[in-house]
Amino acid sequence: MSKYRNRTTLSSFKYALRGIFVAIKSQRNVRTGFYIGLVVIFSAVLLEFSAIEVALTLIAISFVVFAELINTTIEYVVDTYFGDQHSEIAKVSKDIAAGTVLFAIFNAGVVGLLLFMPKIASQIKVLLPAI
Repeated sequence: MSKYRNRTTLSSFKYALRGIFVAIKSQRNVRTGFYIGLVVIFSAVLLEFSAIEVALTLIAISFVVFAELINTTIEYVVDTYFGDQHSEIAKVSKDIAAGTVLFAIFNAGVVGLLLFMPKIASQIKVLLPAI
Protein backbone atom coordinates (compact mmCIF):
# COMPACT_ATOMS: atom_id res chain seq x y z
CA MET A 1 0.00 0.00 0.00
CA SER A 2 1.34 3.42 -0.96
CA LYS A 3 1.89 5.96 1.78
CA TYR A 4 0.10 8.49 -0.46
CA ARG A 5 -3.04 6.42 -0.94
CA ASN A 6 -6.25 8.08 0.25
CA ARG A 7 -8.17 6.15 2.84
CA THR A 8 -11.59 7.56 1.92
CA THR A 9 -13.30 9.19 -1.02
CA LEU A 10 -13.83 12.29 1.10
CA SER A 11 -10.09 12.62 1.70
CA SER A 12 -9.52 12.30 -2.06
CA PHE A 13 -11.79 15.28 -2.65
CA LYS A 14 -10.12 17.20 0.18
CA TYR A 15 -6.65 16.73 -1.35
CA ALA A 16 -7.89 17.52 -4.85
CA LEU A 17 -9.46 20.79 -3.67
CA ARG A 18 -6.29 21.61 -1.75
CA GLY A 19 -4.29 21.12 -4.94
CA ILE A 20 -6.57 23.46 -6.88
CA PHE A 21 -6.35 26.12 -4.17
CA VAL A 22 -2.55 25.82 -3.99
CA ALA A 23 -2.38 26.32 -7.77
CA ILE A 24 -4.70 29.33 -7.61
CA LYS A 25 -2.78 30.86 -4.73
CA SER A 26 0.70 30.27 -6.13
CA GLN A 27 0.29 30.62 -9.90
CA ARG A 28 -0.66 33.95 -11.46
CA ASN A 29 -1.74 32.37 -14.76
CA VAL A 30 -4.08 29.92 -13.01
CA ARG A 31 -5.68 32.82 -11.12
CA THR A 32 -5.98 34.80 -14.34
CA GLY A 33 -7.66 31.83 -16.05
CA PHE A 34 -10.21 31.56 -13.25
CA TYR A 35 -10.92 35.31 -13.24
CA ILE A 36 -11.33 35.48 -17.00
CA GLY A 37 -13.56 32.41 -16.85
CA LEU A 38 -15.81 34.10 -14.29
CA VAL A 39 -16.06 37.26 -16.42
CA VAL A 40 -16.89 35.17 -19.50
CA ILE A 41 -19.61 33.21 -17.65
CA PHE A 42 -21.07 36.45 -16.29
CA SER A 43 -21.04 37.90 -19.82
CA ALA A 44 -22.73 34.78 -21.19
CA VAL A 45 -25.51 35.18 -18.64
CA LEU A 46 -25.93 38.87 -19.52
CA LEU A 47 -26.11 38.02 -23.22
CA GLU A 48 -28.72 35.33 -22.48
CA PHE A 49 -26.81 32.38 -23.85
CA SER A 50 -28.77 29.18 -24.36
CA ALA A 51 -27.98 26.15 -22.24
CA ILE A 52 -25.90 24.66 -25.08
CA GLU A 53 -23.95 27.90 -25.51
CA VAL A 54 -23.25 28.04 -21.77
CA ALA A 55 -22.14 24.40 -21.84
CA LEU A 56 -19.76 25.06 -24.75
CA THR A 57 -18.40 28.11 -22.95
CA LEU A 58 -17.85 26.11 -19.75
CA ILE A 59 -16.08 23.36 -21.69
CA ALA A 60 -13.74 25.90 -23.30
CA ILE A 61 -13.00 27.57 -19.95
CA SER A 62 -12.47 24.21 -18.26
CA PHE A 63 -10.07 23.17 -21.02
CA VAL A 64 -7.92 26.26 -20.37
CA VAL A 65 -7.96 25.83 -16.58
CA PHE A 66 -7.23 22.10 -16.96
CA ALA A 67 -4.25 22.88 -19.20
CA GLU A 68 -2.99 25.46 -16.69
CA LEU A 69 -3.24 22.94 -13.84
CA ILE A 70 -1.37 20.30 -15.85
CA ASN A 71 1.25 22.89 -16.82
CA THR A 72 1.67 23.86 -13.17
CA THR A 73 2.07 20.22 -12.18
CA ILE A 74 4.72 19.65 -14.84
CA GLU A 75 6.59 22.80 -13.79
CA TYR A 76 6.62 21.72 -10.13
CA VAL A 77 7.84 18.22 -10.94
CA VAL A 78 10.52 19.41 -13.38
CA ASP A 79 11.73 22.15 -11.01
CA THR A 80 11.84 19.71 -8.10
CA TYR A 81 13.78 17.12 -10.07
CA PHE A 82 16.24 19.40 -11.88
CA GLY A 83 16.48 22.28 -9.40
CA ASP A 84 18.68 25.09 -10.70
CA GLN A 85 20.72 22.96 -13.08
CA HIS A 86 20.18 23.49 -16.79
CA SER A 87 18.59 20.62 -18.67
CA GLU A 88 17.36 20.52 -22.24
CA ILE A 89 14.80 17.88 -21.20
CA ALA A 90 13.46 20.20 -18.50
CA LYS A 91 13.28 23.11 -20.95
CA VAL A 92 11.50 21.09 -23.65
CA SER A 93 9.08 19.59 -21.11
CA LYS A 94 8.12 23.02 -19.81
CA ASP A 95 7.85 24.45 -23.33
CA ILE A 96 5.51 21.65 -24.41
CA ALA A 97 3.37 22.12 -21.29
CA ALA A 98 3.19 25.87 -21.97
CA GLY A 99 2.29 25.10 -25.59
CA THR A 100 -0.61 23.01 -24.33
CA VAL A 101 -1.94 26.03 -22.45
CA LEU A 102 -1.51 28.22 -25.52
CA PHE A 103 -3.43 25.67 -27.62
CA ALA A 104 -6.25 25.63 -25.04
CA ILE A 105 -6.39 29.43 -24.97
CA PHE A 106 -6.52 29.59 -28.77
CA ASN A 107 -9.33 27.02 -28.78
CA ALA A 108 -11.26 28.97 -26.14
CA GLY A 109 -10.78 32.17 -28.14
CA VAL A 110 -12.25 30.59 -31.27
CA VAL A 111 -15.19 29.19 -29.31
CA GLY A 112 -15.65 32.58 -27.67
CA LEU A 113 -15.66 34.39 -31.01
CA LEU A 114 -18.15 31.95 -32.50
CA LEU A 115 -20.50 32.26 -29.53
CA PHE A 116 -20.10 35.89 -28.49
CA MET A 117 -19.80 37.75 -31.80
CA PRO A 118 -23.37 37.04 -33.02
CA LYS A 119 -24.78 38.02 -29.61
CA ILE A 120 -22.72 41.22 -29.45
CA ALA A 121 -23.58 42.08 -33.07
CA SER A 122 -27.31 41.71 -32.36
CA GLN A 123 -26.95 43.95 -29.28
CA ILE A 124 -25.18 46.59 -31.36
CA LYS A 125 -28.00 46.46 -33.94
CA VAL A 126 -30.52 47.04 -31.17
CA LEU A 127 -28.54 49.96 -29.73
CA LEU A 128 -27.78 51.55 -33.12
CA PRO A 129 -30.88 51.13 -35.28
CA ALA A 130 -30.55 51.62 -39.05
CA ILE A 131 -27.68 54.04 -39.40
